[in-house]
Amino acid sequence: MRFLRRNALGVYAVYGATIVSGLVVTPITLHALGEEAFGIWAFIGSITIYLTLLDFGLGPSVVRFTAEARGRGAPEDTNRLASVALVLYGAIGIVTLALGVVISWLVPVLIETPDDLVGESRLAAFLITLSLVVRFPLGLFYNLLGGHQRFDVQNLGNFIGTIAYAALVAVLIPRGGGIVLLAVLTLGITLFRLTLPLFWLRREFPELRLRRDYVSRREIRELASVSTSNFLVHIANKVVFSTDVVVVGIVLGATATAFYAVPAKLFQLAFGLCSVGAILMFPAFAQHEGAQEEERQRRLLLVGLRGSIAAGLVVALPLLLIPDLVIEAWLRKDTFEESTAVMALLAVVVLVHQPIYLLTNYLIARARQNEIARTLIVGVVLNVVLSLAFLELVGLWGVALATLIADAAVLAYVVPAMAAPAARISIVDFGRATLRPVLPAAAAAIPLVLVARGLDTDTVLELAPVGIGWIALCGLAIWRFGLDDGERDVLERTLRGGRGAAAPEPL
Repeated sequence: MRFLRRNALGVYAVYGATIVSGLVVTPITLHALGEEAFGIWAFIGSITIYLTLLDFGLGPSVVRFTAEARGRGAPEDTNRLASVALVLYGAIGIVTLALGVVISWLVPVLIETPDDLVGESRLAAFLITLSLVVRFPLGLFYNLLGGHQRFDVQNLGNFIGTIAYAALVAVLIPRGGGIVLLAVLTLGITLFRLTLPLFWLRREFPELRLRRDYVSRREIRELASVSTSNFLVHIANKVVFSTDVVVVGIVLGATATAFYAVPAKLFQLAFGLCSVGAILMFPAFAQHEGAQEEERQRRLLLVGLRGSIAAGLVVALPLLLIPDLVIEAWLRKDTFEESTAVMALLAVVVLVHQPIYLLTNYLIARARQNEIARTLIVGVVLNVVLSLAFLELVGLWGVALATLIADAAVLAYVVPAMAAPAARISIVDFGRATLRPVLPAAAAAIPLVLVARGLDTDTVLELAPVGIGWIALCGLAIWRFGLDDGERDVLERTLRGGRGAAAPEPL
C-alpha cells in the first residue's frame, strides 16, 4: 500500500478533528438554535444527503478502475475513464440541482416546522443542495487521487476544512444567523476541501488528458453499467447513516428528531473513525486485483478484518457501556434520557457494520459488486420495515434496534455465501480474524465502567481522563493479546516508515 503511514495518520487526524468539531459544534448549535430548530437542521442534513445517491456509484467505480489501471501500468485507460466520468458528472449535477429545488420546498411539509422557520428551512436546504451539486464534477478529481492512494492530499483539505468549520460555527452561530448561516458555512467549506487537492493532480497524473473523443455512448454505457451495482451499495450505506433520522422526523416530529440525531451523530463519528482501514484498503484491493496478486489481497483482507474490529471495539465500547455519561457530559444537559438506549444500540451497530463495510469494499474490488449490492438492498428493505414497525411498538429506540437486526442478518449471510468463497478463506479463519480482539477489549472495559460510574463527571473535560485511560488500556490489551506477532511486526515497521511491509497471514 502506498503512503500507508502518511495516509493513516492523515485520516486519523481528520477524524480527530471531526470528533473535536462534533464535540464543539453540536452543543453550540443545539443551545443556539433550540431543540426544534436543531431537529429541523438534522432533518435537512439527513434528507438532502440522499441527493448524493445520484452519483449512481460512479465514485467507487472511478477509484477502483483508476487503481486497476495503475496496477496494469495503463495511464491511457485513466484518461478515458476521467473523460467519460466528467461528462456523466456534469449531467448528474444538473439533475441534482433540479431535484434539490423540489426537496428544499418540501422540507417544511415533511417535518412540522414553525411558521417563522419555513423560509429559513427552505433556503438552508437549497444551500446544502448546492454543496452536494459541486461534489460531482470536483469529486471526479478527488476520486482519481483516491485511486492512486493519495489520501494524504485529500486529508489536508478535510482537516483544514473541519477545523475552519468548527471555529466559524463557534464564533458566528451564537451571534445569530441560524440554520441559514450553518448552510452557508457548509457550502463554503465544501468548495475549499474539494478544490485544495487539485493542486496535486498534475504531479500525480502527469499524463492526464481529458478528451472529447474518448466519450462515446458505448463508453458511457459500460461505465454506467458497472456503476449501477455500486449505486445500490451506496443506497444501502445511506440507510445506515441517514434513514433513521428521516423516519423519526416524519413520524414523530422535530423534537424527537433532535433526541435521535444526537446519538446518530456520535454513531457517524465512531463509525468513520474506525473505518479508516477499510477506506485505505479499497484502492489497494483493486490494485492487487489489477496486478493479479490474489494471495496478497487475501492476506490484506484478513488483517483488515481484525484491525477494523479492534478499532471498532476501542471506539464503540464506551458508547455501549456508559452512553448516558457520554451524552450528558457532551451536551451538558440531563434531558436526553431517550437518547441513551439509542446510543447503546448504535454502538453495537458500529461493531457489526465494520466487517460489512470492509467486505463490501473487497467484493467491489473483486468485481463482485452485483452480489453484494443485492444483499445490501434486501437489508435496506428489512431495516425500513422494521424501523416503522418498532417505532410504533416500542418508540424511539426501536429504530436503532431495527438497524442492528438488519445489519446482523446481512453479515450472517455475506460471510459464508459471498466473502469466504470469493477469498477462498474458511469460515473458521474469518472468525479467528475478527473475534480475537474481543476478549482483551472486554476485559479492559471492566475498569472503564467501574471508574466512570464512580466519578462525578458532568463535562467532557472531566470525562476526558477516563477516555484517555480507556484508549491506553484497551489499545495495550488488543496490541498484546488481540494481534499476532506478524501483525505487530508489520505495524511497527509501518509506523517507523518502513517500506514494502506485506500483510502477514494471521494465525
